[in-house]
Amino acid sequence: MKRLKNKFKINSLKWQLLFSLMIILVILLITMGIFQSISMEKYLCEDKRQVLQQRFHNLDFSKLSKEDLNTITKTEAMEILNRVASKNIRASLINKNGELIYSNLEDITKKDDNDGDEDNKEIDEKSFKRLKVPMLSKDEYSSLLNKSGNLEHEYKTLKDEDNNYQMVVWIKVGDLSSPSGLIQLSTPIQDIKDILLKQLYVDSTLSIFILIIGIIMGTAIFNRTLKPLYKITNTVEGIEVTDLHTRLEEKNGQFEIDRLAKSFNIMLSRIEESFEKEQLIKEKMRSFVSDASHELRTPLTSIHGFVEVLLRGAAKNKDQLDLALNSILMESERLTKLVNDLLILTKLDKKPVVEMKEEDINGLIQEIQPQLQVLCENRKLQFDLKEDIYAIINKDQIKQVIFNLTQNAVLHTDKTKGSITIATDFGIFENQRFAVLKICDNGTGIPEKDIKKIYDRFFRSETHRSREHGGYGLGLSIVKAIIDSNNGKIKVESQLEVGTTFTVYLKTEN
Repeated sequence: MKRLKNKFKINSLKWQLLFSLMIILVILLITMGIFQSISMEKYLCEDKRQVLQQRFHNLDFSKLSKEDLNTITKTEAMEILNRVASKNIRASLINKNGELIYSNLEDITKKDDNDGDEDNKEIDEKSFKRLKVPMLSKDEYSSLLNKSGNLEHEYKTLKDEDNNYQMVVWIKVGDLSSPSGLIQLSTPIQDIKDILLKQLYVDSTLSIFILIIGIIMGTAIFNRTLKPLYKITNTVEGIEVTDLHTRLEEKNGQFEIDRLAKSFNIMLSRIEESFEKEQLIKEKMRSFVSDASHELRTPLTSIHGFVEVLLRGAAKNKDQLDLALNSILMESERLTKLVNDLLILTKLDKKPVVEMKEEDINGLIQEIQPQLQVLCENRKLQFDLKEDIYAIINKDQIKQVIFNLTQNAVLHTDKTKGSITIATDFGIFENQRFAVLKICDNGTGIPEKDIKKIYDRFFRSETHRSREHGGYGLGLSIVKAIIDSNNGKIKVESQLEVGTTFTVYLKTEN
C-alpha cells in the first residue's frame, strides 16, 4: 500500500511527467486557438472589407468632382451616399479637413436594395439605425488622404461613441494625389464577433476533450513506460544482506532503464564483493587473533614454567639454572622475533612510501652471502648469478625477502642432504620484462591444496607444524607484503618430496 501511495505523490516522476505533458498540451492548444482565432477573424474581416469595397462600384464619380465638398448640397450628398449605403451599411462624407459633412440618416430600409449583403440581414435594423458613425481623428484622416492609391485595401475596426465595433473603409473623392475628401462606409461587425465567440466555445470544448484524452493516454503510457523503473525500485528496496547476489533485468526495451539496471547491477556486485571481503577480513582477523594468541602463549608459558622452577630452588643447582636460563633466553628470542614480525607486517599493511632506486641484485646477494652461508649450516648453498641484473627496489627490504625465503628453504630441507640454489636472470611475466630472483630447494615441498594459503599469516602446512621446524607462519606473509610494496610479483612451484622454487619478479628501469 505504501508503494502504491508513492506512485501517486505529486512529486513523483510519473506525475511530474504528466504535469509537464498537460502544460505542453495547454500551451499548444492555446497557441493553436489564438492562431485559429486570428486567422478566422482576419479572413472574415477581409471578406466583409471586400463586400464594402464593392459598394463603391455603384458611385458616379463625375458628380464628385467638386474641389470643395463643403459646397455640395444635402440632396446631392444623400443621392451619392444612398447609392453605396444599404440596410446594414452606413455611408458618410468626410471633407479634406477630416470633418463629417453628411451621413445617410434617412430610413434606408425603405430603399430597395437588390444587391444588399445577404450575410448581414440578420442584424436588427432598429439597432443599426441607432449606430453612430465611427470617426477617426483629423490626423488619421489626413494620413489616409496622403496615402497613395485609392485606399482599396485599407480598413479599420473602430468603436463608435456607444462602444459598438464597426468596420470602416474609405475611397478618395476627386484627384487621387490631391483629394477633396473621403467617402466612408461603416458596418457593424457583431456577426463576426458572434462567429468568433461561437468558435471559441467550440475550440474550448474540443481543447478540454483533447486535454482529458491526453491525460488518460499519457497516464497509461507513463504507467507502461515507468513499469520497469517501478520494478527496479521494488527489487532494490527488497534486497537484504542475504540477497546481495540478486541482479536486475538489464533488457527492458528502454535504453535509459537498461543503463540504470546495469549500473545497479554493477553497484550490487561491488557491494557484494566488498561485503565478502569484509567477511573474509573479519574471519582472517578472528583467525589471526586466535593464532597470535596461541603463538604468544607458547613461549610465555615456557618462560613462566622455568621461572617457577627457579623460584622452587632450581637456582641453587648450577646445571638446572643454566638449563632454565638458556630456555628462557631462547623463548624470549622467539617471542621477540614474533613481535618484530608482527610489527613489520603492521607497518607494511599501512602501505608506507618506500624509497626505491636501481640496485644491482647480484651485488646485494654477495653482500649477505656470509650470513646466508651461516643460516644454511651444513646444507649445500649454490649461486647461479647472471651478469648485470638491475632492478628498481628497496635494497634493505629485498635483503629481508632473500633471508626469509632462504630460511623457509632451510626449515624444510634436510640438515645434511639439503641443497639451496639462489639464481638471478631476466625474464618475461605477464608480457612484461622483469629482473628475476629464484630460490630453489630440494625439500619436502608444499601440498597443492596449501599453495594458495602459504602467504596467509600464521599458516603452516600440517606436515610442518612440529616444533622441529620452528617458525610461526609469518615469514612468507612478510615476503608477499614486501614484494607488493616494491611493485613486484612472486610465484611458487612445488612438488612433494622433490622441492620448492620461489620466483620473484622485480621491475627494471625499462
